[in-house]
Amino acid sequence: MKRVLGGLLLALSLVMSALVLNAGLGFAQVQAQTPTKSQFVPLVSQSQNQMGAAMNAQASGAEAVSAVGAGAGLDYVLAPNDRVRLMVFGEADLSGEFVIDSGGMASLPLVGEVQAAGMNLRTFQREVERRLKNGYLVDPRVSAQILNFRPIFVLGEVKMPGEHPFASGLTLLNAVAQAGGFTPLANTQRVYIRREGSPEEEELVVRSGVPVMPGDTIRIDKSAMFIYGEVRTQGELPIPPGLTVRTAVAQAGGFTELADTQTVFVKRAGSEKEIAVPFDSGALVQSGDTMRVDKSSFFITGEVASTGELPMRPGLSVTTAAILAGGFTTRADTRNVFIRHAGEAKEKRYKLTNDLVVKKGDTIRVPERFF
Repeated sequence: MKRVLGGLLLALSLVMSALVLNAGLGFAQVQAQTPTKSQFVPLVSQSQNQMGAAMNAQASGAEAVSAVGAGAGLDYVLAPNDRVRLMVFGEADLSGEFVIDSGGMASLPLVGEVQAAGMNLRTFQREVERRLKNGYLVDPRVSAQILNFRPIFVLGEVKMPGEHPFASGLTLLNAVAQAGGFTPLANTQRVYIRREGSPEEEELVVRSGVPVMPGDTIRIDKSAMFIYGEVRTQGELPIPPGLTVRTAVAQAGGFTELADTQTVFVKRAGSEKEIAVPFDSGALVQSGDTMRVDKSSFFITGEVASTGELPMRPGLSVTTAAILAGGFTTRADTRNVFIRHAGEAKEKRYKLTNDLVVKKGDTIRVPERFF
Protein backbone atom coordinates (compact mmCIF):
# COMPACT_ATOMS: atom_id res chain seq x y z
CA MET A 1 0.00 0.00 0.00
CA LYS A 2 2.81 2.42 0.85
CA ARG A 3 4.51 1.58 -2.46
CA VAL A 4 1.35 2.45 -4.40
CA LEU A 5 0.91 5.75 -2.62
CA GLY A 6 4.54 6.61 -3.20
CA GLY A 7 4.17 5.91 -6.91
CA LEU A 8 1.12 8.16 -7.18
CA LEU A 9 2.83 11.04 -5.39
CA LEU A 10 5.84 10.74 -7.70
CA ALA A 11 3.64 10.86 -10.80
CA LEU A 12 1.72 13.89 -9.53
CA SER A 13 4.99 15.69 -8.80
CA LEU A 14 6.22 15.08 -12.35
CA VAL A 15 2.98 16.48 -13.85
CA MET A 16 3.14 19.66 -11.76
CA SER A 17 6.75 20.23 -12.75
CA ALA A 18 5.84 19.96 -16.43
CA LEU A 19 3.04 22.48 -16.07
CA VAL A 20 5.31 24.99 -14.31
CA LEU A 21 7.97 24.56 -17.00
CA ASN A 22 5.46 25.16 -19.84
CA ALA A 23 4.06 28.25 -18.12
CA GLY A 24 7.55 29.66 -17.74
CA LEU A 25 8.35 29.08 -21.36
CA GLY A 26 5.07 30.75 -22.43
CA PHE A 27 5.78 33.75 -20.27
CA ALA A 28 9.28 34.07 -21.69
CA GLN A 29 7.90 33.87 -25.22
CA VAL A 30 5.36 36.64 -24.51
CA GLN A 31 8.14 38.79 -23.04
CA ALA A 32 10.25 38.25 -26.13
CA GLN A 33 7.38 39.35 -28.41
CA THR A 34 6.41 42.51 -26.46
CA PRO A 35 7.86 45.62 -28.16
CA THR A 36 9.78 48.16 -26.20
CA LYS A 37 8.51 51.72 -25.93
CA SER A 38 10.83 52.78 -28.76
CA GLN A 39 9.52 49.94 -30.95
CA PHE A 40 5.81 50.87 -30.55
CA VAL A 41 3.94 51.57 -33.82
CA PRO A 42 0.41 53.10 -33.64
CA LEU A 43 -1.13 50.27 -35.64
CA VAL A 44 -3.49 47.64 -34.31
CA SER A 45 -2.51 44.18 -35.52
CA GLN A 46 -4.69 42.32 -37.96
CA SER A 47 -5.18 39.49 -35.51
CA GLN A 48 -6.40 41.93 -32.87
CA ASN A 49 -8.83 43.48 -35.35
CA GLN A 50 -10.08 40.07 -36.34
CA MET A 51 -10.54 39.18 -32.71
CA GLY A 52 -12.42 42.44 -32.12
CA ALA A 53 -14.58 41.77 -35.17
CA ALA A 54 -15.32 38.27 -33.97
CA MET A 55 -16.21 39.48 -30.51
CA ASN A 56 -18.54 42.10 -31.98
CA ALA A 57 -20.01 40.05 -34.84
CA GLN A 58 -23.22 39.47 -32.95
CA ALA A 59 -23.44 43.14 -31.96
CA SER A 60 -22.81 44.32 -35.53
CA GLY A 61 -25.59 42.09 -36.81
CA ALA A 62 -27.98 43.57 -34.25
CA GLU A 63 -26.92 47.11 -35.20
CA ALA A 64 -27.47 46.42 -38.90
CA VAL A 65 -30.93 45.01 -38.28
CA SER A 66 -31.73 47.97 -36.04
CA ALA A 67 -30.62 50.46 -38.70
CA VAL A 68 -32.68 48.86 -41.42
CA GLY A 69 -35.65 48.48 -39.10
CA ALA A 70 -35.50 52.19 -38.36
CA GLY A 71 -36.00 53.02 -41.99
CA ALA A 72 -32.34 53.97 -42.42
CA GLY A 73 -30.57 51.16 -44.27
CA LEU A 74 -27.15 51.49 -45.83
CA ASP A 75 -28.66 53.31 -48.83
CA TYR A 76 -29.89 56.16 -46.62
CA VAL A 77 -28.34 59.43 -47.84
CA LEU A 78 -26.89 61.60 -45.10
CA ALA A 79 -27.54 65.32 -44.78
CA PRO A 80 -26.99 68.12 -42.24
CA ASN A 81 -28.61 67.63 -38.80
CA ASP A 82 -28.51 63.82 -39.02
CA ARG A 83 -27.13 62.22 -35.86
CA VAL A 84 -25.02 59.14 -36.56
CA ARG A 85 -23.75 56.46 -34.20
CA LEU A 86 -20.34 55.29 -35.43
CA MET A 87 -18.86 52.04 -34.13
CA VAL A 88 -15.22 51.16 -34.79
CA PHE A 89 -15.08 47.58 -33.61
CA GLY A 90 -12.50 46.97 -30.91
CA GLU A 91 -11.85 50.73 -30.60
CA ALA A 92 -14.21 52.27 -28.05
CA ASP A 93 -12.29 55.57 -28.07
CA LEU A 94 -12.98 56.02 -31.76
CA SER A 95 -16.67 55.16 -31.49
CA GLY A 96 -19.48 57.50 -30.52
CA GLU A 97 -22.36 59.68 -31.68
CA PHE A 98 -21.74 62.47 -34.15
CA VAL A 99 -23.94 65.18 -35.68
CA ILE A 100 -23.47 66.24 -39.28
CA ASP A 101 -23.10 70.01 -39.18
CA SER A 102 -24.67 72.61 -41.43
CA GLY A 103 -21.72 72.32 -43.81
CA GLY A 104 -22.28 68.60 -44.21
CA MET A 105 -19.17 67.62 -42.19
CA ALA A 106 -18.79 65.00 -39.45
CA SER A 107 -15.92 65.68 -37.03
CA LEU A 108 -14.43 62.32 -35.99
CA PRO A 109 -11.58 61.28 -33.66
CA LEU A 110 -8.14 60.88 -35.28
CA VAL A 111 -9.29 61.40 -38.86
CA GLY A 112 -10.84 64.85 -38.31
CA GLU A 113 -13.63 66.21 -40.50
CA VAL A 114 -15.24 63.94 -43.08
CA GLN A 115 -17.62 65.17 -45.77
CA ALA A 116 -20.72 63.13 -44.94
CA ALA A 117 -23.63 64.99 -46.54
CA GLY A 118 -24.54 63.43 -49.85
CA MET A 119 -23.06 60.05 -48.95
CA ASN A 120 -25.16 57.05 -48.13
CA LEU A 121 -24.33 55.13 -44.97
CA ARG A 122 -22.44 52.42 -46.89
CA THR A 123 -20.13 54.95 -48.59
CA PHE A 124 -19.68 56.85 -45.32
CA GLN A 125 -18.58 53.66 -43.53
CA ARG A 126 -16.06 52.89 -46.27
CA GLU A 127 -14.71 56.43 -46.21
CA VAL A 128 -14.15 56.30 -42.43
CA GLU A 129 -12.49 52.89 -42.80
CA ARG A 130 -10.21 54.30 -45.52
CA ARG A 131 -9.23 57.25 -43.34
CA LEU A 132 -8.51 55.02 -40.32
CA LYS A 133 -6.48 52.60 -42.43
CA ASN A 134 -4.27 55.46 -43.59
CA GLY A 135 -1.80 55.40 -40.72
CA TYR A 136 -3.99 54.50 -37.74
CA LEU A 137 -5.48 50.98 -37.88
CA VAL A 138 -4.42 47.95 -39.88
CA ASP A 139 -7.83 46.51 -40.69
CA PRO A 140 -10.56 48.82 -39.35
CA ARG A 141 -14.18 47.69 -39.27
CA VAL A 142 -16.78 50.47 -39.09
CA SER A 143 -20.55 50.37 -38.66
CA ALA A 144 -22.82 53.43 -38.89
CA GLN A 145 -26.40 53.83 -37.72
CA ILE A 146 -28.80 56.77 -37.90
CA LEU A 147 -30.01 57.90 -34.47
CA ASN A 148 -31.86 61.16 -35.12
CA PHE A 149 -33.13 62.00 -38.58
CA ARG A 150 -33.23 65.51 -39.97
CA PRO A 151 -36.69 67.02 -39.45
CA ILE A 152 -39.58 67.47 -41.84
CA PHE A 153 -41.56 70.67 -42.38
CA VAL A 154 -45.35 70.80 -42.50
CA LEU A 155 -46.72 74.13 -43.73
CA GLY A 156 -50.05 75.65 -44.63
CA GLU A 157 -53.41 74.56 -43.30
CA VAL A 158 -52.38 72.52 -40.26
CA LYS A 159 -52.88 73.55 -36.66
CA MET A 160 -49.15 73.52 -35.78
CA PRO A 161 -47.18 74.44 -38.90
CA GLY A 162 -43.40 74.33 -38.80
CA GLU A 163 -40.59 71.90 -38.13
CA HIS A 164 -41.42 68.42 -36.86
CA PRO A 165 -39.25 65.39 -36.08
CA PHE A 166 -39.03 62.53 -38.52
CA ALA A 167 -39.86 59.07 -37.23
CA SER A 168 -39.38 55.63 -38.70
CA GLY A 169 -42.11 54.66 -41.16
CA LEU A 170 -43.65 58.14 -41.17
CA THR A 171 -46.52 58.59 -43.64
CA LEU A 172 -48.27 61.67 -44.94
CA LEU A 173 -51.29 61.30 -42.67
CA ASN A 174 -49.02 60.64 -39.67
CA ALA A 175 -47.11 63.84 -40.47
CA VAL A 176 -50.33 65.86 -40.65
CA ALA A 177 -51.49 64.35 -37.35
CA GLN A 178 -48.11 65.22 -35.80
CA ALA A 179 -48.70 68.81 -36.94
CA GLY A 180 -52.02 68.94 -35.10
CA GLY A 181 -54.25 67.85 -37.97
CA PHE A 182 -55.95 69.80 -40.73
CA THR A 183 -57.50 73.18 -40.10
CA PRO A 184 -61.19 73.56 -41.02
CA LEU A 185 -60.14 75.37 -44.22
CA ALA A 186 -57.63 72.75 -45.37
CA ASN A 187 -57.77 70.92 -48.67
CA THR A 188 -57.99 67.38 -47.37
CA GLN A 189 -57.96 65.82 -50.83
CA ARG A 190 -54.61 66.94 -52.24
CA VAL A 191 -51.23 67.84 -50.78
CA TYR A 192 -47.94 69.21 -52.08
CA ILE A 193 -44.58 67.66 -51.16
CA ARG A 194 -41.15 68.96 -52.03
CA ARG A 195 -38.58 66.25 -51.55
CA GLU A 196 -35.23 67.30 -50.14
CA GLY A 197 -32.93 68.44 -52.91
CA SER A 198 -35.75 68.95 -55.40
CA PRO A 199 -36.69 72.50 -56.46
CA GLU A 200 -40.26 71.55 -57.38
CA GLU A 201 -43.30 70.43 -55.44
CA GLU A 202 -45.08 67.19 -56.20
CA GLU A 203 -48.88 67.15 -56.02
CA LEU A 204 -50.27 64.01 -54.41
CA VAL A 205 -53.70 62.66 -53.59
CA VAL A 206 -54.16 62.38 -49.84
CA ARG A 207 -54.38 58.72 -48.96
CA SER A 208 -53.00 56.36 -46.36
CA GLY A 209 -49.54 54.92 -46.83
CA VAL A 210 -47.90 57.83 -48.71
CA PRO A 211 -44.31 57.77 -47.39
CA VAL A 212 -42.54 60.83 -46.03
CA MET A 213 -38.75 61.08 -46.02
CA PRO A 214 -36.40 63.11 -43.80
CA GLY A 215 -36.06 66.69 -44.98
CA ASP A 216 -39.37 66.69 -46.89
CA THR A 217 -41.48 69.87 -46.93
CA ILE A 218 -45.22 69.21 -46.92
CA ARG A 219 -47.63 72.00 -47.80
CA ILE A 220 -51.35 71.78 -47.15
CA ASP A 221 -53.23 74.19 -49.36
CA LYS A 222 -56.41 76.01 -48.46
CA SER A 223 -59.75 74.86 -49.84
CA ALA A 224 -62.07 77.69 -48.94
CA MET A 225 -64.51 80.21 -50.31
CA PHE A 226 -65.50 83.65 -49.11
CA ILE A 227 -69.16 84.60 -48.75
CA TYR A 228 -70.60 87.95 -47.78
CA GLY A 229 -73.72 90.01 -48.12
CA GLU A 230 -77.13 88.86 -46.99
CA VAL A 231 -76.17 85.65 -45.18
CA ARG A 232 -76.12 85.14 -41.43
CA THR A 233 -72.43 84.15 -41.20
CA GLN A 234 -70.13 86.10 -43.48
CA GLY A 235 -66.50 85.22 -44.00
CA GLU A 236 -64.24 82.42 -45.13
CA LEU A 237 -65.75 78.96 -45.08
CA PRO A 238 -64.43 75.49 -45.98
CA ILE A 239 -65.32 73.71 -49.19
CA PRO A 240 -66.24 70.08 -48.64
CA PRO A 241 -66.39 67.89 -51.76
CA GLY A 242 -69.45 68.62 -53.92
CA LEU A 243 -70.30 72.00 -52.36
CA THR A 244 -73.00 73.79 -54.36
CA VAL A 245 -74.23 77.37 -54.21
CA ARG A 246 -77.27 76.26 -52.22
CA THR A 247 -75.26 74.27 -49.66
CA ALA A 248 -72.74 77.11 -49.40
CA VAL A 249 -75.51 79.49 -48.34
CA ALA A 250 -76.76 76.88 -45.87
CA GLN A 251 -73.23 76.54 -44.50
CA ALA A 252 -73.22 80.32 -44.00
CA GLY A 253 -76.32 80.09 -41.82
CA GLY A 254 -78.84 80.77 -44.55
CA PHE A 255 -80.24 83.97 -46.00
CA THR A 256 -81.14 87.04 -44.01
CA GLU A 257 -84.67 88.40 -44.30
CA LEU A 258 -83.54 90.97 -46.85
CA ALA A 259 -81.62 88.57 -49.10
CA ASP A 260 -82.21 87.99 -52.78
CA THR A 261 -83.09 84.30 -52.69
CA GLN A 262 -83.16 83.89 -56.44
CA THR A 263 -79.67 84.80 -57.58
CA VAL A 264 -76.17 84.88 -56.11
CA PHE A 265 -73.06 86.49 -57.59
CA VAL A 266 -69.84 84.47 -57.87
CA LYS A 267 -66.35 85.74 -58.64
CA ARG A 268 -63.92 82.99 -59.51
CA ALA A 269 -60.38 83.01 -58.16
CA GLY A 270 -58.15 85.20 -60.31
CA SER A 271 -61.08 86.93 -62.01
CA GLU A 272 -62.41 90.43 -61.41
CA LYS A 273 -65.81 89.75 -62.97
CA GLU A 274 -68.84 88.50 -61.08
CA ILE A 275 -71.15 85.90 -62.57
CA ALA A 276 -74.86 85.81 -61.73
CA VAL A 277 -75.74 82.24 -60.77
CA PRO A 278 -79.31 81.02 -60.11
CA PHE A 279 -79.60 79.85 -56.53
CA ASP A 280 -81.17 76.51 -57.48
CA SER A 281 -78.88 75.81 -60.45
CA GLY A 282 -76.79 73.19 -58.63
CA ALA A 283 -73.60 75.05 -59.63
CA LEU A 284 -70.51 73.87 -57.75
CA VAL A 285 -68.39 76.21 -55.67
CA GLN A 286 -64.65 76.16 -56.36
CA SER A 287 -61.73 76.88 -54.06
CA GLY A 288 -61.01 80.59 -54.00
CA ASP A 289 -64.51 81.64 -55.08
CA THR A 290 -66.08 84.76 -53.62
CA MET A 291 -69.87 84.66 -53.28
CA ARG A 292 -72.01 87.71 -52.77
CA VAL A 293 -75.65 87.52 -51.76
CA ASP A 294 -77.36 90.71 -52.72
CA LYS A 295 -80.28 92.40 -51.07
CA SER A 296 -83.78 92.16 -52.42
CA SER A 297 -85.50 94.94 -50.51
CA PHE A 298 -87.06 98.35 -50.73
CA PHE A 299 -87.44 101.41 -48.51
CA ILE A 300 -90.70 103.03 -47.52
CA THR A 301 -90.97 106.42 -45.86
CA GLY A 302 -93.59 109.04 -45.19
CA GLU A 303 -97.08 108.47 -43.90
CA VAL A 304 -96.90 104.79 -42.88
CA ALA A 305 -96.80 103.35 -39.38
CA SER A 306 -93.28 101.84 -39.65
CA THR A 307 -90.82 103.38 -42.06
CA GLY A 308 -87.61 101.60 -43.09
CA GLU A 309 -86.22 98.77 -45.19
CA LEU A 310 -88.46 95.79 -45.94
CA PRO A 311 -87.89 92.55 -47.90
CA MET A 312 -89.13 92.17 -51.42
CA ARG A 313 -91.70 89.61 -52.47
CA PRO A 314 -92.46 88.56 -56.03
CA GLY A 315 -95.26 90.76 -57.47
CA LEU A 316 -95.44 92.97 -54.39
CA SER A 317 -97.74 95.97 -54.93
CA VAL A 318 -97.18 99.39 -53.38
CA THR A 319 -100.48 99.07 -51.48
CA THR A 320 -99.35 95.76 -49.99
CA ALA A 321 -95.98 97.30 -49.20
CA ALA A 322 -97.75 100.00 -47.18
CA ILE A 323 -99.68 97.31 -45.32
CA LEU A 324 -96.37 95.51 -44.52
CA ALA A 325 -95.15 98.82 -43.12
CA GLY A 326 -98.03 98.91 -40.68
CA GLY A 327 -100.54 100.65 -42.92
CA PHE A 328 -101.19 104.25 -43.85
CA THR A 329 -101.44 106.93 -41.21
CA THR A 330 -104.57 109.10 -40.94
CA ARG A 331 -102.70 111.91 -42.67
CA ALA A 332 -101.58 109.77 -45.63
CA ASP A 333 -102.41 110.64 -49.22
CA THR A 334 -103.79 107.32 -50.43
CA ARG A 335 -104.15 108.47 -54.02
CA ASN A 336 -100.53 109.28 -54.89
CA VAL A 337 -97.03 108.04 -54.01
CA PHE A 338 -93.53 109.09 -54.96
CA ILE A 339 -91.00 106.43 -56.03
CA ARG A 340 -87.26 106.71 -56.68
CA HIS A 341 -86.02 103.65 -58.50
CA ALA A 342 -82.58 102.18 -57.85
CA GLY A 343 -79.89 104.07 -59.71
CA GLU A 344 -82.03 107.13 -60.30
CA ALA A 345 -81.38 110.52 -58.74
CA LYS A 346 -84.93 111.88 -58.63
CA GLU A 347 -88.24 110.50 -57.47
CA LYS A 348 -91.35 110.36 -59.64
CA ARG A 349 -95.01 110.77 -58.76
CA TYR A 350 -97.28 107.77 -59.40
CA LYS A 351 -101.03 107.29 -59.03
CA LEU A 352 -101.59 104.65 -56.37
CA THR A 353 -103.34 101.67 -57.96
CA ASN A 354 -103.36 97.96 -57.33
CA ASP A 355 -101.28 97.46 -60.49
CA LEU A 356 -98.38 99.59 -59.22
CA VAL A 357 -95.69 97.11 -58.13
CA VAL A 358 -92.51 97.56 -56.14
CA LYS A 359 -89.12 96.94 -57.73
CA LYS A 360 -85.93 95.85 -56.02
CA GLY A 361 -84.14 98.87 -54.55
CA ASP A 362 -87.12 101.22 -54.78
CA THR A 363 -87.58 104.00 -52.27
CA ILE A 364 -91.30 104.71 -51.77
CA ARG A 365 -92.53 107.89 -50.11
CA VAL A 366 -96.16 108.17 -49.03
CA PRO A 367 -96.97 111.90 -48.93
CA GLU A 368 -99.10 113.71 -46.44
CA ARG A 369 -102.68 114.70 -47.40
CA PHE A 370 -103.36 118.45 -47.07
CA PHE A 371 -107.14 118.52 -47.65
